[in-house]
Amino acid sequence: MSRKIGFFIADGFQALDLFGPLDAFMETNSFISEAYSCYLLGLSSGVVETAYGQSLSVDCDIFELPQVDYLVICGGVGMRQLELNSKQLNALRLIAENAHRVMSICTGAFILAKIFPEQSHRVTTHWRHCRQLAQQAVNYQVEEDPLFIESEGIWSSAGVLSGVDLALEIIRRDHGNTIAASVAKELVVYLQRRGGQTQYSDLLQVQSGDSMRLNPLLEWLAQDYQKPINVSDMAERISISERQLTRLFKRHLHSTPSQYLNQIRLNRARDLITCESLSLEQVALRVGFSSYDSFRRAFHLQFGVSPSYFSRNQA
Repeated sequence: MSRKIGFFIADGFQALDLFGPLDAFMETNSFISEAYSCYLLGLSSGVVETAYGQSLSVDCDIFELPQVDYLVICGGVGMRQLELNSKQLNALRLIAENAHRVMSICTGAFILAKIFPEQSHRVTTHWRHCRQLAQQAVNYQVEEDPLFIESEGIWSSAGVLSGVDLALEIIRRDHGNTIAASVAKELVVYLQRRGGQTQYSDLLQVQSGDSMRLNPLLEWLAQDYQKPINVSDMAERISISERQLTRLFKRHLHSTPSQYLNQIRLNRARDLITCESLSLEQVALRVGFSSYDSFRRAFHLQFGVSPSYFSRNQA
């Protein structure tokens, strides 16, 4: 059965908020025939402009009250600033109430809060706009860190590329890990990021901070984390002492070098458990642990559950 997805856009929407998730859903049809059909919804029929002035036509307006399985509300500066009258809000709300899932991409969360102002949901949006959203959506719990959140059937994402992460998660829920991983590979997505991962990575924090010295090391660790690497290897990589390396890590990443490497390995392990058909012992070796027992202990310390429990509870 094909699921119908309606993407709501208005003038000033962010093109990637639309085309990133849309491409992920439509690529699924390469593996499952007619898994999804996607439509563009507007406030009126005709042309809608992106935030940068490019034009495209919507398939129908919201007053036709299209029946969709999923409603996706795209973001962008125009969506964040969009003023809706009561007739428009009622039409959007009716579409949303009849949909099985409602998703906001980036600042589409501002529209979501206008559609359901009386409801209370955990939501996210682009980190730059979280404070403004929290001020306007007083009943909502706005969280700055996650890439995406699900709250009682309402999904929200940080936007831009995290909209693809959200779409991949929905595809995984609908069609399983193998199909979601296949779609990710077709899109040349390195790995499917989970919703709990932070919008603002440790590497970005260092790149925007007062020290760029760790960048070559962090890039090397992200690529070769599965290899046997110790603190001496890391210090030698950027030609500093182990003591100086530890000071830099604590100052900029709030961890020791070994803790940081373990975090990389465990995050990758979590994604492998989710997306690949590997045994837990194979996962442990794949990400660089010398034994399953050491992997199990580290995984539990990091995530609060054992690898086997995490594996069993994946949808």
